[in-house]
Amino acid sequence: MKRLSDNVIVMGNGYFNFYLLGNEDAVLLECGTRAGAAIFKQQWQELEPKPVVKHIVILHSHFDHACGLPILKELFPDAEVLGSAAAQKFLSKEKIVKDLYRNDAIASELYLKHGLIQEKPDTSELGFLGVDRAVGEGDILELASGLSLKFLDAQGHSACSIAAYLESDQVMFVSDATGYRSSKDTISPVFFQDYDLYISTLNKLKSYPSTVLGVAHGDISTGDEIKEFYQSTLQAAEDCYALIKTHLNEGMDENELARLLFDRYIKGGLAYYPEEMMLGSMYLLIKNVKGK
Repeated sequence: MKRLSDNVIVMGNGYFNFYLLGNEDAVLLECGTRAGAAIFKQQWQELEPKPVVKHIVILHSHFDHACGLPILKELFPDAEVLGSAAAQKFLSKEKIVKDLYRNDAIASELYLKHGLIQEKPDTSELGFLGVDRAVGEGDILELASGLSLKFLDAQGHSACSIAAYLESDQVMFVSDATGYRSSKDTISPVFFQDYDLYISTLNKLKSYPSTVLGVAHGDISTGDEIKEFYQSTLQAAEDCYALIKTHLNEGMDENELARLLFDRYIKGGLAYYPEEMMLGSMYLLIKNVKGK
């Protein structure tokens, strides 16, 4: 646990970050995996004083951002769950939810194997996943403490991605919309939905004055680090696009190209995700360059 500003605390273990916004009435941003939510639960028990969590926000509906919701709802049964309209639609589909939980269970096994968690969470029962209220571009969530949280559409990584901005503290919560710092020297581009939307989102988010950049995974940028991070992640996306374009023009087989991208970008925390899923995401990168 660490306080990032007057009104924001980060919890989790870095592989999955949870953000608690507000010192009285509070919003919890990010739901993580079940393994991540179990860590949050332990930290919550140690936190004093505890705010009243009125809202839980799913910033996008990928398994590592949604599957912790059942554990969080046990802690905060009266909390309203917010997410994009697209996330609300996706999480209403039984097949999608089953696939999310399947990947979550595989990830838990890998976390345990590599020592990221000490105990495997219960993955035998499929809990509720769902969004109570859809929010999107320009919507404002007002808290009783006088804080206002502004929601922004943040597509490109996924069709269901949103970001959230706390203007009073100049904290921008971006989830995965800005890429994944998979190692000290590597930012993995994650334009799995659309490259142009991804670049547009990066440029929009960086236009907001920010002292803290709340990513879902890994190190949190602050102060002057934020400008450097945005520059680096934009460059990483452009370099990835150019790399894919060049190899496609040279006639490289897409299976070979996907494996090349996997070896280059699936590092750090991403290496603990299901290989089949992450290799599939490399084909999405190729598709989103091939179609331009």
